[in-house]
Amino acid sequence: MQTSKNEKTKQNEILSMKHLNDLTDMAKMNLKDYINNLCFKLISYKVDKTKEIENWKNDFLKKVNTDIDNLNILISDNKKHDNINENNNNIKKEYKIESSNEINTFTSKDIQEENKEITRNFQNETYNYMNVNEKVENENVALFLKEVARLSRISYNKKNLLFKLMKDKYIKQKGNISLDNENSKNEFSSWVKNFEKENGNKEYLNILNQIKLFENNNKEQKYLEKLFSDLTIMYFHCDLSFPSIQINFKKENDFISEKMIDFINRGKNRKVNFIILPSLFSNGNYLQNGKSWVFTYYKNTFKFDDTINDTLNKLLEQDNKSTTSNTIKIIKYIKDNLKMDVICKNKNQGKEIIVVTNFDIPKNLKYEYIFVFKNRSTNKISDFPSLQKTFLINKNYDIVEYRLKLENEIIIKSNKIIYKY
Repeated sequence: MQTSKNEKTKQNEILSMKHLNDLTDMAKMNLKDYINNLCFKLISYKVDKTKEIENWKNDFLKKVNTDIDNLNILISDNKKHDNINENNNNIKKEYKIESSNEINTFTSKDIQEENKEITRNFQNETYNYMNVNEKVENENVALFLKEVARLSRISYNKKNLLFKLMKDKYIKQKGNISLDNENSKNEFSSWVKNFEKENGNKEYLNILNQIKLFENNNKEQKYLEKLFSDLTIMYFHCDLSFPSIQINFKKENDFISEKMIDFINRGKNRKVNFIILPSLFSNGNYLQNGKSWVFTYYKNTFKFDDTINDTLNKLLEQDNKSTTSNTIKIIKYIKDNLKMDVICKNKNQGKEIIVVTNFDIPKNLKYEYIFVFKNRSTNKISDFPSLQKTFLINKNYDIVEYRLKLENEIIIKSNKIIYKY
Protein backbone atom coordinates (compact mmCIF):
# COMPACT_ATOMS: atom_id res chain seq x y z
CA MET A 1 0.00 0.00 0.00
CA GLN A 2 1.40 3.38 -1.03
CA THR A 3 2.28 5.78 1.75
CA SER A 4 0.36 9.04 1.60
CA LYS A 5 2.11 12.40 1.44
CA ASN A 6 0.88 13.30 4.93
CA GLU A 7 2.23 10.04 6.34
CA LYS A 8 5.61 10.67 4.70
CA THR A 9 5.70 14.18 6.12
CA LYS A 10 4.90 12.82 9.58
CA GLN A 11 7.63 10.18 9.26
CA ASN A 12 10.15 12.82 8.22
CA GLU A 13 9.17 14.99 11.18
CA ILE A 14 9.74 12.05 13.55
CA LEU A 15 13.14 11.33 12.00
CA SER A 16 14.09 15.00 12.21
CA MET A 17 13.12 15.14 15.88
CA LYS A 18 15.12 11.98 16.57
CA HIS A 19 18.14 13.50 14.82
CA LEU A 20 17.67 16.79 16.69
CA ASN A 21 17.57 14.89 20.00
CA ASP A 22 20.80 13.09 19.09
CA LEU A 23 22.48 16.40 18.27
CA THR A 24 21.34 18.12 21.46
CA ASP A 25 22.44 15.13 23.56
CA MET A 26 25.85 15.31 21.90
CA ALA A 27 26.10 19.02 22.66
CA LYS A 28 25.14 18.40 26.28
CA MET A 29 27.83 15.74 26.63
CA ASN A 30 30.47 18.02 25.12
CA LEU A 31 29.52 20.86 27.46
CA LYS A 32 29.51 18.51 30.44
CA ASP A 33 33.07 17.38 29.67
CA TYR A 34 34.14 20.99 29.15
CA ILE A 35 32.62 22.08 32.48
CA ASN A 36 34.31 19.19 34.31
CA ASN A 37 37.68 20.21 32.90
CA LEU A 38 37.11 23.85 33.80
CA CYS A 39 36.14 22.93 37.36
CA PHE A 40 39.23 20.83 37.77
CA LYS A 41 41.38 23.66 36.47
CA LEU A 42 39.81 26.04 38.96
CA ILE A 43 40.58 23.61 41.77
CA SER A 44 44.10 22.76 40.67
CA TYR A 45 45.10 26.37 39.96
CA LYS A 46 43.44 27.52 43.19
CA VAL A 47 42.03 30.59 41.44
CA ASP A 48 41.10 33.31 43.88
CA LYS A 49 41.36 36.47 41.83
CA THR A 50 38.26 38.13 40.41
CA LYS A 51 39.87 38.86 37.05
CA GLU A 52 40.95 35.26 36.53
CA ILE A 53 37.51 33.94 37.47
CA GLU A 54 36.01 36.43 35.01
CA ASN A 55 38.30 35.01 32.31
CA TRP A 56 37.14 31.46 33.09
CA LYS A 57 33.52 32.60 32.85
CA ASN A 58 34.09 34.30 29.49
CA ASP A 59 35.83 31.19 28.14
CA PHE A 60 32.88 29.07 29.20
CA LEU A 61 30.30 31.40 27.65
CA LYS A 62 32.31 31.50 24.45
CA LYS A 63 32.31 27.70 24.37
CA VAL A 64 28.52 27.56 24.95
CA ASN A 65 27.85 30.08 22.16
CA THR A 66 30.15 28.23 19.77
CA ASP A 67 28.47 24.86 20.46
CA ILE A 68 25.01 26.39 19.99
CA ASP A 69 26.08 27.95 16.67
CA ASN A 70 27.50 24.61 15.52
CA LEU A 71 24.31 22.86 16.58
CA ASN A 72 22.20 25.30 14.55
CA ILE A 73 24.36 24.63 11.49
CA LEU A 74 23.95 20.87 11.93
CA ILE A 75 20.18 21.22 12.35
CA SER A 76 19.99 23.33 9.20
CA ASP A 77 22.03 20.76 7.27
CA ASN A 78 19.78 18.01 8.60
CA LYS A 79 16.65 19.78 7.34
CA LYS A 80 18.20 20.09 3.89
CA HIS A 81 19.07 16.41 4.00
CA ASP A 82 15.47 15.51 4.97
CA ASN A 83 14.09 17.55 2.06
CA ILE A 84 16.39 15.76 -0.38
CA ASN A 85 15.28 12.37 0.96
CA GLU A 86 11.61 13.30 0.72
CA ASN A 87 11.96 14.11 -2.99
CA ASN A 88 13.96 10.98 -3.73
CA ASN A 89 11.08 8.46 -3.93
CA ASN A 90 12.98 5.89 -6.01
CA ILE A 91 15.35 4.88 -3.24
CA LYS A 92 14.55 1.39 -1.93
CA LYS A 93 13.56 1.26 1.76
CA GLU A 94 16.04 -0.71 3.85
CA TYR A 95 16.44 -1.28 7.57
CA LYS A 96 20.14 -0.69 7.34
CA ILE A 97 21.85 1.36 10.03
CA GLU A 98 24.15 3.86 8.35
CA SER A 99 24.89 6.09 11.32
CA SER A 100 23.78 6.68 14.89
CA ASN A 101 21.61 9.59 13.69
CA GLU A 102 19.46 7.22 11.62
CA ILE A 103 18.80 4.74 14.41
CA ASN A 104 15.11 4.29 15.23
CA THR A 105 15.22 2.82 18.73
CA PHE A 106 12.45 1.99 21.16
CA THR A 107 11.48 5.16 23.02
CA SER A 108 9.63 5.86 26.24
CA LYS A 109 6.74 7.06 24.03
CA ASP A 110 6.61 3.63 22.35
CA ILE A 111 6.43 1.97 25.77
CA GLN A 112 3.78 4.44 26.89
CA GLU A 113 1.54 3.57 23.94
CA GLU A 114 1.95 -0.16 24.63
CA ASN A 115 1.17 0.35 28.30
CA LYS A 116 -1.91 2.48 27.59
CA GLU A 117 -3.34 -0.26 25.37
CA ILE A 118 -2.57 -3.00 27.91
CA THR A 119 -3.98 -1.10 30.89
CA ARG A 120 -7.14 -0.01 29.05
CA ASN A 121 -7.91 -3.64 28.21
CA PHE A 122 -7.01 -4.71 31.73
CA GLN A 123 -9.34 -2.15 33.27
CA ASN A 124 -12.23 -3.14 31.01
CA GLU A 125 -11.71 -6.83 31.78
CA THR A 126 -11.58 -6.17 35.52
CA TYR A 127 -15.05 -4.60 35.51
CA ASN A 128 -16.45 -8.04 34.63
CA TYR A 129 -15.38 -9.30 38.05
CA MET A 130 -16.90 -6.55 40.14
CA ASN A 131 -19.95 -8.05 41.83
CA VAL A 132 -22.40 -6.08 43.95
CA ASN A 133 -23.85 -9.26 45.55
CA GLU A 134 -20.88 -10.25 47.70
CA LYS A 135 -20.64 -11.12 51.37
CA VAL A 136 -17.42 -9.07 51.54
CA GLU A 137 -17.10 -6.15 49.15
CA ASN A 138 -14.43 -6.57 46.40
CA GLU A 139 -13.70 -10.23 47.17
CA ASN A 140 -14.46 -11.47 43.66
CA VAL A 141 -12.40 -8.83 41.87
CA ALA A 142 -9.56 -9.30 44.36
CA LEU A 143 -9.15 -12.94 43.32
CA PHE A 144 -8.87 -11.88 39.67
CA LEU A 145 -6.42 -9.06 40.41
CA LYS A 146 -4.25 -11.43 42.44
CA GLU A 147 -3.84 -13.53 39.28
CA VAL A 148 -2.91 -10.43 37.29
CA ALA A 149 -0.36 -9.49 39.95
CA ARG A 150 1.14 -12.99 39.80
CA LEU A 151 1.41 -12.92 36.01
CA SER A 152 2.94 -9.43 35.96
CA ARG A 153 5.84 -10.75 38.09
CA ILE A 154 6.29 -13.81 35.92
CA SER A 155 6.24 -11.58 32.83
CA TYR A 156 8.94 -9.40 34.33
CA ASN A 157 11.17 -12.46 34.79
CA LYS A 158 10.42 -14.05 31.41
CA LYS A 159 11.34 -10.92 29.44
CA ASN A 160 14.90 -12.20 29.70
CA LEU A 161 13.97 -15.13 27.44
CA LEU A 162 13.02 -12.68 24.69
CA PHE A 163 16.17 -10.66 25.27
CA LYS A 164 18.32 -13.79 24.85
CA LEU A 165 16.37 -14.88 21.74
CA MET A 166 16.89 -11.56 19.98
CA LYS A 167 20.47 -11.12 21.13
CA ASP A 168 21.37 -14.54 19.70
CA LYS A 169 19.68 -13.64 16.40
CA TYR A 170 21.50 -10.33 16.28
CA ILE A 171 24.88 -11.97 16.91
CA LYS A 172 24.30 -14.49 14.10
CA GLN A 173 23.44 -11.73 11.66
CA LYS A 174 25.69 -8.86 12.78
CA GLY A 175 28.42 -10.42 14.91
CA ASN A 176 29.15 -10.08 18.61
CA ILE A 177 27.77 -7.15 20.55
CA SER A 178 28.70 -5.34 23.75
CA LEU A 179 25.50 -3.97 25.27
CA ASP A 180 27.56 -2.01 27.80
CA ASN A 181 28.36 0.35 24.94
CA GLU A 182 25.63 2.98 24.36
CA ASN A 183 25.97 3.02 20.55
CA SER A 184 25.85 -0.77 20.32
CA LYS A 185 22.79 -0.90 22.53
CA ASN A 186 21.12 1.74 20.33
CA GLU A 187 21.79 -0.33 17.23
CA PHE A 188 20.49 -3.48 18.91
CA SER A 189 17.31 -1.67 19.98
CA SER A 190 16.78 -0.39 16.45
CA TRP A 191 17.45 -3.81 14.95
CA VAL A 192 14.87 -5.46 17.25
CA LYS A 193 12.29 -2.78 16.46
CA ASN A 194 12.75 -3.23 12.71
CA PHE A 195 12.72 -7.02 13.05
CA GLU A 196 9.34 -6.84 14.78
CA LYS A 197 7.95 -4.57 12.06
CA GLU A 198 8.79 -7.16 9.42
CA ASN A 199 8.17 -10.38 11.35
CA GLY A 200 5.66 -9.53 14.08
CA ASN A 201 5.64 -11.27 17.46
CA LYS A 202 5.25 -14.85 16.25
CA GLU A 203 8.61 -16.03 17.55
CA TYR A 204 7.99 -14.43 20.92
CA LEU A 205 4.64 -16.16 21.23
CA ASN A 206 6.15 -19.54 20.28
CA ILE A 207 8.36 -19.26 23.37
CA LEU A 208 5.84 -17.72 25.75
CA ASN A 209 3.03 -20.15 24.85
CA GLN A 210 5.18 -23.01 26.14
CA ILE A 211 5.18 -21.59 29.67
CA LYS A 212 2.59 -23.22 31.92
CA LEU A 213 0.75 -20.45 33.74
CA PHE A 214 -2.22 -22.29 35.26
CA GLU A 215 -2.78 -25.58 37.04
CA ASN A 216 -6.39 -25.80 35.90
CA ASN A 217 -8.52 -24.23 33.21
CA ASN A 218 -10.60 -21.25 34.27
CA LYS A 219 -12.86 -18.74 32.59
CA GLU A 220 -10.38 -15.84 32.56
CA GLN A 221 -7.47 -17.97 31.31
CA LYS A 222 -7.63 -16.81 27.66
CA TYR A 223 -7.44 -13.13 28.59
CA LEU A 224 -4.71 -13.70 31.18
CA GLU A 225 -2.56 -15.63 28.69
CA LYS A 226 -2.72 -12.68 26.30
CA LEU A 227 -2.00 -10.25 29.14
CA PHE A 228 1.05 -12.30 30.12
CA SER A 229 2.41 -12.17 26.55
CA ASP A 230 1.69 -8.46 26.16
CA LEU A 231 3.36 -7.58 29.47
CA THR A 232 6.41 -9.76 28.79
CA ILE A 233 6.97 -8.13 25.41
CA MET A 234 6.48 -4.64 26.84
CA TYR A 235 8.90 -5.28 29.73
CA PHE A 236 11.41 -6.58 27.17
CA HIS A 237 11.00 -3.36 25.19
CA CYS A 238 11.63 -1.39 28.39
CA ASP A 239 15.13 -2.90 28.48
CA LEU A 240 15.75 -1.46 25.00
CA SER A 241 14.20 1.95 25.54
CA PHE A 242 15.88 5.35 25.21
CA PRO A 243 15.51 7.09 27.56
CA SER A 244 15.53 4.10 29.91
CA ILE A 245 12.42 2.83 31.73
CA GLN A 246 12.54 1.87 35.41
CA ILE A 247 10.09 -0.90 36.38
CA ASN A 248 9.20 -0.86 40.08
CA PHE A 249 7.06 -3.33 42.09
CA LYS A 250 7.82 -1.70 45.46
CA LYS A 251 4.77 -1.51 47.75
CA GLU A 252 3.86 1.31 50.14
CA ASN A 253 1.22 0.99 52.86
CA ASP A 254 -0.85 4.11 52.22
CA PHE A 255 -2.50 4.98 48.92
CA ILE A 256 -0.74 7.98 47.31
CA SER A 257 -2.48 9.31 44.21
CA GLU A 258 0.72 10.91 42.89
CA LYS A 259 2.33 7.46 42.67
CA MET A 260 -0.56 5.01 42.33
CA ILE A 261 -3.70 4.15 40.35
CA ASP A 262 -6.72 2.60 42.07
CA PHE A 263 -9.93 2.25 40.05
CA ILE A 264 -11.68 -0.05 42.52
CA ASN A 265 -12.01 2.16 45.60
CA ARG A 266 -12.37 5.91 46.07
CA GLY A 267 -11.88 8.34 48.93
CA LYS A 268 -9.33 8.91 51.69
CA ASN A 269 -7.56 6.56 54.11
CA ARG A 270 -7.23 3.65 51.69
CA LYS A 271 -4.53 1.09 52.45
CA VAL A 272 -2.56 -0.76 49.79
CA ASN A 273 -2.98 -4.53 49.93
CA PHE A 274 -0.68 -5.39 46.98
CA ILE A 275 0.77 -4.05 43.71
CA ILE A 276 -1.05 -5.37 40.65
CA LEU A 277 1.06 -3.79 37.87
CA PRO A 278 4.38 -2.04 38.48
CA SER A 279 5.17 1.61 37.89
CA LEU A 280 6.97 2.68 34.69
CA PHE A 281 9.21 5.66 35.29
CA SER A 282 11.36 7.50 32.76
CA ASN A 283 13.26 10.75 32.57
CA GLY A 284 11.93 12.01 35.90
CA ASN A 285 8.25 11.23 35.23
CA TYR A 286 5.75 8.38 35.26
CA LEU A 287 4.54 7.30 31.84
CA GLN A 288 0.85 7.87 31.15
CA ASN A 289 -1.00 5.06 32.98
CA GLY A 290 2.46 4.21 34.31
CA LYS A 291 1.93 4.72 38.03
CA SER A 292 1.67 1.57 40.17
CA TRP A 293 -1.74 -0.11 39.78
CA VAL A 294 -2.77 -1.16 43.27
CA PHE A 295 -5.49 -3.09 45.07
CA THR A 296 -6.62 -1.19 48.15
CA TYR A 297 -8.97 -1.78 51.04
CA TYR A 298 -10.91 -0.05 53.80
CA LYS A 299 -11.83 -1.45 57.18
CA ASN A 300 -14.84 -3.40 55.88
CA THR A 301 -13.74 -4.30 52.35
CA PHE A 302 -11.95 -7.48 51.29
CA LYS A 303 -8.17 -7.85 51.70
CA PHE A 304 -5.67 -10.67 51.58
CA ASP A 305 -3.43 -11.10 54.58
CA ASP A 306 0.11 -9.77 54.36
CA THR A 307 1.54 -13.11 53.21
CA ILE A 308 0.32 -12.28 49.70
CA ASN A 309 3.18 -9.82 49.33
CA ASP A 310 5.70 -12.43 50.45
CA THR A 311 4.31 -14.80 47.85
CA LEU A 312 4.46 -12.18 45.09
CA ASN A 313 7.95 -11.04 46.08
CA LYS A 314 9.26 -14.60 45.83
CA LEU A 315 8.32 -14.58 42.15
CA LEU A 316 10.81 -11.74 41.66
CA GLU A 317 13.53 -13.16 43.92
CA GLN A 318 14.56 -15.81 41.44
CA ASP A 319 15.34 -13.16 38.85
CA ASN A 320 17.10 -10.98 41.43
CA LYS A 321 19.24 -13.90 42.58
CA SER A 322 20.15 -14.64 38.97
CA THR A 323 21.01 -10.97 38.38
CA THR A 324 23.11 -10.86 41.56
CA SER A 325 24.93 -14.04 40.56
CA ASN A 326 25.70 -12.63 37.10
CA THR A 327 26.93 -9.37 38.64
CA ILE A 328 29.31 -11.27 40.93
CA LYS A 329 30.66 -13.17 37.93
CA ILE A 330 31.14 -9.93 35.96
CA ILE A 331 32.98 -8.25 38.87
CA LYS A 332 35.26 -11.28 39.21
CA TYR A 333 35.96 -11.24 35.48
CA ILE A 334 36.84 -7.52 35.62
CA LYS A 335 39.17 -8.04 38.58
CA ASP A 336 40.96 -10.88 36.79
CA ASN A 337 41.19 -9.37 33.31
CA LEU A 338 41.00 -5.57 33.33
CA LYS A 339 44.22 -3.75 32.43
CA MET A 340 44.65 -0.02 32.93
CA ASP A 341 47.32 2.44 31.77
CA VAL A 342 47.57 6.15 32.50
CA ILE A 343 49.23 8.38 29.90
CA CYS A 344 50.46 11.90 30.63
CA LYS A 345 51.00 14.31 27.71
CA ASN A 346 52.40 17.84 27.87
CA LYS A 347 50.08 20.46 26.39
CA ASN A 348 50.40 24.25 26.07
CA GLN A 349 47.65 24.77 28.63
CA GLY A 350 48.82 22.05 31.04
CA LYS A 351 49.10 18.27 31.11
CA GLU A 352 46.60 15.95 29.49
CA ILE A 353 45.76 12.78 31.44
CA ILE A 354 44.44 9.84 29.41
CA VAL A 355 43.13 6.60 30.90
CA VAL A 356 43.37 3.52 28.66
CA THR A 357 41.63 0.22 29.52
CA ASN A 358 41.35 -3.00 27.52
CA PHE A 359 37.53 -2.97 27.84
CA ASP A 360 34.81 -0.75 29.25
CA ILE A 361 33.31 -1.34 32.69
CA PRO A 362 29.51 -1.92 32.56
CA LYS A 363 27.56 1.21 33.46
CA ASN A 364 25.41 -0.65 36.00
CA LEU A 365 28.48 -1.12 38.21
CA LYS A 366 29.74 1.56 40.57
CA TYR A 367 33.30 2.60 39.80
CA GLU A 368 35.63 5.60 39.76
CA TYR A 369 39.22 6.47 38.92
CA ILE A 370 41.20 8.05 41.74
CA PHE A 371 44.32 10.09 40.97
CA VAL A 372 46.84 11.19 43.58
CA PHE A 373 48.51 14.48 42.58
CA LYS A 374 51.49 16.28 44.07
CA ASN A 375 51.84 20.06 43.73
CA ARG A 376 55.48 20.87 42.98
CA SER A 377 55.16 24.36 44.42
CA THR A 378 53.72 23.34 47.80
CA ASN A 379 54.57 19.61 47.92
CA LYS A 380 50.94 19.12 48.90
CA ILE A 381 49.39 15.78 47.91
CA SER A 382 45.68 15.50 47.11
CA ASP A 383 43.25 12.91 45.72
CA PHE A 384 41.07 13.57 42.71
CA PRO A 385 38.22 11.08 41.98
CA SER A 386 36.89 11.08 38.43
CA LEU A 387 34.75 9.17 35.95
CA GLN A 388 36.42 10.93 33.02
CA LYS A 389 39.03 9.11 30.96
CA THR A 390 40.54 12.32 29.60
CA PHE A 391 41.12 15.64 31.36
CA LEU A 392 43.71 18.42 31.89
CA ILE A 393 45.75 19.29 34.98
CA ASN A 394 48.08 22.15 35.86
CA LYS A 395 51.71 21.82 34.74
CA ASN A 396 52.83 22.13 38.35
CA TYR A 397 51.05 18.87 39.24
CA ASP A 398 52.54 15.38 38.99
CA ILE A 399 50.69 12.07 39.28
CA VAL A 400 51.99 10.16 42.26
CA GLU A 401 49.58 7.25 42.00
CA TYR A 402 46.34 6.14 40.39
CA ARG A 403 43.69 3.65 41.48
CA LEU A 404 40.54 2.08 40.13
CA LYS A 405 37.73 1.58 42.62
CA LEU A 406 35.03 -0.95 41.69
CA GLU A 407 31.97 -1.46 43.91
CA ASN A 408 33.82 0.25 46.81
CA GLU A 409 36.87 -1.99 46.41
CA ILE A 410 40.22 -0.86 44.98
CA ILE A 411 41.11 -3.41 42.30
CA ILE A 412 43.97 -1.56 40.58
CA LYS A 413 46.67 0.53 42.26
CA SER A 414 49.83 1.72 40.52
CA ASN A 415 52.39 4.51 40.27
CA LYS A 416 53.55 3.60 36.75
CA ILE A 417 52.77 6.51 34.43
CA ILE A 418 53.42 6.55 30.67
CA TYR A 419 54.87 9.96 29.82
CA LYS A 420 54.66 11.28 26.25
CA TYR A 421 56.37 14.58 25.48
